[in-house]
Amino acid sequence: MSYFRLAVIFLAGASLAACGSDDPQPESAATPAPAAVTEADCPQPDDNGVVNIQDGLVATIVKRGYGRAAQDRDYADVHTTLWLYDESAESGRGMEIWSSGGVQPFKFQLDAGQVIKGWDLGVKCMLVGEKRELRIAPELAYGERGKPPVPPNATLLFEIELVKLTTPE
Repeated sequence: MSYFRLAVIFLAGASLAACGSDDPQPESAATPAPAAVTEADCPQPDDNGVVNIQDGLVATIVKRGYGRAAQDRDYADVHTTLWLYDESAESGRGMEIWSSGGVQPFKFQLDAGQVIKGWDLGVKCMLVGEKRELRIAPELAYGERGKPPVPPNATLLFEIELVKLTTPE
C-alpha cells in the first residue's frame, strides 16, 4: 500500500473520530492504544520455520502471511483444528478434538482471557494469511483439570490460519 493511500486512510479515520457522538465515552476509551508490534518485537523462526515462543509453546510456520503483526487487544478471525498431541502419531496429530471447519472463522480478542494462554501467546505476532501449528503444553492450555473432551495434562496441537485481523475501536 502506498504512503499516499495510508495517509488518506489515516486522515479519513481521524476525521471520523473527530465527529464523534454526543454520548459520553466510557473511561476505558481514554486508555491509549498499545504501541504497534513490529517484527523486531516478535520471536523469529529458525531455518525450519520453528519459533520457540516460550517454555511449553512452540510454533511452526506452515505458510507465511503478510501485513502487520497481530498484537494484544486485536480481534483475530481464525480457521483452526485441534488435536491431542501424540508424539508417536504422524506429525504429532493424535485424536482430532475440534475444527472450525474452514468455513466460518472462530473470532476472539487477543489477551482478553477468551482463549487459553497458549493461543494468546501463539497468535500474537501472526500475520494475516499466515498458517501456524502450535504445540501447547498443559500449563498453557487446560492444565491438570482438562476440559472435556480434552483430558487432564494434555499437550495440544493446533493448526491455526489467521484470516482476518481487526483493531479494536
